[in-house]
Amino acid sequence: MKLCGHTMGMPEKDIFESISFCAELGLDGIEVRCAENGQMHLEALTAEDVARIRDHAAEERVEVACLTPYYRDFMTEEAAQATLDGYRLACGIARDLGCPLVRAISGVWPLEGRQRAEVFARTVAGVRQAGAIAEDNGVVLAVETHKGQLAWSANEAVEFLEAVDHPAVRVLWDHFWVHVRGEETLDEALSLLAPWVAHVHAKNVQFDEDGEHRTVLLDEGELDWCEIVAGLKAIGYDGYISDEYEKFWRPEELPEPEVGMKRNCEVLRECLSRAGEAAPTRSSR
Repeated sequence: MKLCGHTMGMPEKDIFESISFCAELGLDGIEVRCAENGQMHLEALTAEDVARIRDHAAEERVEVACLTPYYRDFMTEEAAQATLDGYRLACGIARDLGCPLVRAISGVWPLEGRQRAEVFARTVAGVRQAGAIAEDNGVVLAVETHKGQLAWSANEAVEFLEAVDHPAVRVLWDHFWVHVRGEETLDEALSLLAPWVAHVHAKNVQFDEDGEHRTVLLDEGELDWCEIVAGLKAIGYDGYISDEYEKFWRPEELPEPEVGMKRNCEVLRECLSRAGEAAPTRSSR
């Protein structure tokens, strides 16, 4: 397994600074939040911009591990075409960056005025088409387990992926959200998702007295990340674990990335060591 940093954790850094910061932490890769207010606004990038990003990553010896855009709407023909155009753009840029993965979203659910069967059918059909686009570009779509989408729980993710039924569509397992949903244990989630996992998000959760959840550092919350890493090793997973440090969404609650992401990386390296899994060999600068 390899470790990468998510640019969500470093909102004040541009893409070049973010790549260099991951190199400073000794990480093998970077996951890039792709939005107008993210480190890569895909619709605004030129071929020269993409080449500069690729070259800087190569110089820093940091792989672009995953692009994370927000395309999700398949509910009308016009919206579906725009969403597929977005995936076409993202997958082409991923190909040019040598990036193997693009994060995918399993629609929006619940959706006011719509029945689940309709949302499910339209989104499955759209993601299947997006999978064909990904395959043509030599990349994989990773559907995230996430609140507010059709693939929140592990069971829902399997239901969705089986319906999509495309070899270039896999799962991005975020156990934070599976745990918040509360329907499956870690072992149950691992068993269900084992054939599908292409990427993993790492973060931890605490609940307050009212049952509201918040993101915390990896060694502070309810999830045992060493147990999760051991489980990933047991199913033969050899991809990236991405520190999805939520500084972008929670700027006042979390320490600066130089503190929080550094600590999270130390936690994950210790977990890899305990699992008998070789940690990334590159040393931090």
